[in-house]
Amino acid sequence: MSHDVTCSTRTSAAFMVPGTCFSPAAQQGRASAGDFPRDPVLRNLYLSTALADVPRLLGAIDRNPYRPTYGCLDRQYWHYRTSSFPSEMYQEGALPLALAYAAKLPGNRWQGEPRVRELAVAAIRFAARSSHRDGSCDDYYPFERALGAAVFSLQAAAAAFQVLQLHDQALVDWLERRGRWIMCHDESGWLANHQALAALGLLRVADITGKQEYRHAAEARIEKLLAWQNEEGWFEEYGGADPGYQSVTIDCLARIRRLSDDPRLDEPLRRAVAFARHFLHPDGSYAGEYGSRGTYHFYPHGMELLASENPDAADLADGFLRGLAAGKQACFGDDRMFAHRTANLIEAYIDWSDQRPAPLKQSQDESTHYFANARLMVRRAGAAHTVISAARGGAFKHFTRSGGPLSDAGLIVETTRGRVAVSQAHDLTRTVEVADGETTPVDGSHDDSAAAKALTIAGPLHWVRFETATPLKQAIFHSGMSLVGRWCRTLVRRLLQRRLITGRRKCPVRLKRVCEFLPEQEAMGGPTLRVTDTIELTSRWTGVRRMSYGTDHQTAYVAASGVYQEGVLEPWTDLRPYVDQLNDQRRVTIVREL
Repeated sequence: MSHDVTCSTRTSAAFMVPGTCFSPAAQQGRASAGDFPRDPVLRNLYLSTALADVPRLLGAIDRNPYRPTYGCLDRQYWHYRTSSFPSEMYQEGALPLALAYAAKLPGNRWQGEPRVRELAVAAIRFAARSSHRDGSCDDYYPFERALGAAVFSLQAAAAAFQVLQLHDQALVDWLERRGRWIMCHDESGWLANHQALAALGLLRVADITGKQEYRHAAEARIEKLLAWQNEEGWFEEYGGADPGYQSVTIDCLARIRRLSDDPRLDEPLRRAVAFARHFLHPDGSYAGEYGSRGTYHFYPHGMELLASENPDAADLADGFLRGLAAGKQACFGDDRMFAHRTANLIEAYIDWSDQRPAPLKQSQDESTHYFANARLMVRRAGAAHTVISAARGGAFKHFTRSGGPLSDAGLIVETTRGRVAVSQAHDLTRTVEVADGETTPVDGSHDDSAAAKALTIAGPLHWVRFETATPLKQAIFHSGMSLVGRWCRTLVRRLLQRRLITGRRKCPVRLKRVCEFLPEQEAMGGPTLRVTDTIELTSRWTGVRRMSYGTDHQTAYVAASGVYQEGVLEPWTDLRPYVDQLNDQRRVTIVREL
């Protein structure tokens, strides 16, 4: 049985295709003022990739209406029973299920399927049922009341409510409770993507309820978010720039721009997209270990909303599609991550623009941009492309005309006492020099240097711990949250952030890395990157057992890190031949030409 989707006054103007729902005209792509056609074959990759995830969603959800967990998408909780509470982040899957039911799209066998609609509604209702009385929810541990899970699931649930054109007062009441909780609560740490999602979710609640208090709260979040945008265009993620999460924030702001018609967002979006454009790699991959959070995220829908007017956004969207076609994009394949992007891909397909501004001419000459506040150097010479993060101790990706990437996520060292230290911790106190020898101030006030030929970074390594849960630790922690921690959620979160993410404990091993470009060797495939590392033991009591250059490790906890991308198959470089010299002479210099 097939059901056509008709427009409703409840459908948000910012959701999908405003005023036309899923009309065939909308699905053929918007006409625009652009003067350069785009490849419709590439467009289909959005849809084929997204629809391939629908069976997995239908397998992840509890489909038994007689069970109290009916509608839960967290299989660790309802099926494997290895978790004692459901994480609401998984309920984000309600939106792709709603779209699979409602959208008339080529090859969408689930369109109009009553059971798919039933399960999408069940997913929203379970999100409401599993929330705390105040509308908050948990993610990693009981009584966490996590803002991240709250805003991700609110945005998705509210959008699914609109797509399915529901009229359910109990769900409206829950959306309001969630919205009021978000209005009154924040989180420790600066995570711009959470603020953007909060604003988007609150605007959707305002659309559904017609209550202006949610719109005003969304505007307050937008004001906060814009205040967090650095003059270089990036939004802060734990003290730095993360191109992966930058795409999430751009996605939300582009949707908000269409929903609110707020011209204040035009210039921040232009600068945000211009910054992101620097991190689209020649092979179509995007972002990586050099970001403050080391993610590979790319959310294409926001870029598609901007593509008809912004050539950088169009470049990013087309580059993503080419990377998808070539198998270069990151694969967010685990149960927690895969639903993040499924709905976004469907929306990107629907809002695809068949026209774009003429591509910006890419100079074949060498050019270097040093973002002093982000401590990121981006160097291009035709098809060659290198990104180096001074904030992360010189972690880099290097593409030549003949291929790539060559990745270095930093030095990792194991001492004779069995402790591990890394150079990749995001640390803005390192000494940084550009080619002219000028030291970049800690406040990041140095201007971009178009002439920079080298970058020097010096500072200590930092100790890391690779902790996993044990039955005893989990029992103590969960009991503590149930008895005391529920009343001091911010303190608990701050302590966990410091222990797992932001904490910095210096190690008596120092690394000085000099990255130099040798353009005279361009004929060999582009400027050669020469990396000179001086490793020094600064304590007589410290010895090294082994050390390596890793290509894909991430030591601070980030949920979205560690996913598969083709580059992760690059082998690590074992530095055992240098260990004896380092221990004997307390210093060793290693030179590589890449």
